[in-house]
Amino acid sequence: MSEIVTESERQRRVERMETVKHALRGGMNVEQRTQAVNVKADRWCAWFRRRMDQGADPMTVLPDALAELEQRITDETVATVKELRSTIRKALG
Repeated sequence: MSEIVTESERQRRVERMETVKHALRGGMNVEQRTQAVNVKADRWCAWFRRRMDQGADPMTVLPDALAELEQRITDETVATVKELRSTIRKALG
C-alpha cells in the first residue's frame, strides 16, 4: 500500500535532499554542512543585532544586509579568481 505524504512532509524531504546535494557538492557531509550553515546564521544574527543596537532604521537593515551579502560574494569571487589565476600560472610556468 502506498504511503500518504502530507505537503509539509514532502517539502521537508525536498529540503533534506537539497541539503544532501549541497553538502556533497561542497565535499562535506550533512552534519558538517549544517554546522557551517548554523555558524553563518549566527554571524548574520550578530550582524543584525549590531546594526539595530547602533540605532539603524529597521527599514534600511534588510537592504543593508543584502548589500553586505552582495559585497561579500563579490570579494570572495575576486579572491577565488585571483587564486585560480595564480595556480594556473604556476602550473603553466
